[in-house]
Amino acid sequence: MDSLKDTAIFIDLENVYYGLKKYHMDPDHPEDSHNLFLRLQEYYGKDSIRMIEAYADFEQIELSMMSLQKKRVHVHQVYGNGKEGRDRKNAADIQLCIDAMEVLYQKPEIRRFVIVSADQDMIPLLDRLWVTGKQVELFCLFDESLSKSAQLHKFCDRAYDLFEFLNINQFQNLTQIERRIHDAVIQIYEWYRDPNNKGKSYGSTWIKNDFIRKFHMEEVEANQLFTRMLREKYLIPYEIEIDLKTYYGYKVNLLHPQVQMMIKIAGYKVS
Repeated sequence: MDSLKDTAIFIDLENVYYGLKKYHMDPDHPEDSHNLFLRLQEYYGKDSIRMIEAYADFEQIELSMMSLQKKRVHVHQVYGNGKEGRDRKNAADIQLCIDAMEVLYQKPEIRRFVIVSADQDMIPLLDRLWVTGKQVELFCLFDESLSKSAQLHKFCDRAYDLFEFLNINQFQNLTQIERRIHDAVIQIYEWYRDPNNKGKSYGSTWIKNDFIRKFHMEEVEANQLFTRMLREKYLIPYEIEIDLKTYYGYKVNLLHPQVQMMIKIAGYKVS
């Protein structure tokens, strides 16, 4: 006898993508323990999942549609009509809600609806699914971006914290300075990975200027961040010799356990 496929999963992928991007986290992470799609399949069981639907403008986000399709995810390309930010995201929200309602009435054998999103625009959908007697479960990031007034957990049977579900709960309550250190570590690490920077050293002046430009910081803040990263050994001096000249710069300290964790969560192998 075949297993009952009674679970439908709907993912507002743009919402999740940009939420995780703040932590340099890829929802399609190369490690299974951090991969959203593989974790959902593991948690609910492949035999019970009828469908996994993901909605996004894939021209705007850096995710492979083919990679998701290989994981049995049905991808929905939702164009944003050239709009930015919330307007584009809402297009994915609307299509997700329409499809979920179609499944509700056309596939009565679906007993559990799983919604992955932190957008309060999902409240009407959650409420409608719940009052029809369906099991409704929600996954979202419990951080400062989650509306406290919306209280999404009241509109579903269970609410899950994606930080814990994806095994990245160490990033859940980062302070502002911790977030900046995290961003800076990844920025410097990726600078050295850029083929255009091969054989170069990343000097302190360049690093601070990039902090100002990329993180929208004042010069004083950039200096303070750089000094703290040196003092707490997130950074170590680095020098390279070119044409008999020595150039001095800084690299991230790959022996620092927190640096290792940040780089690993960002999807890189620490070597």
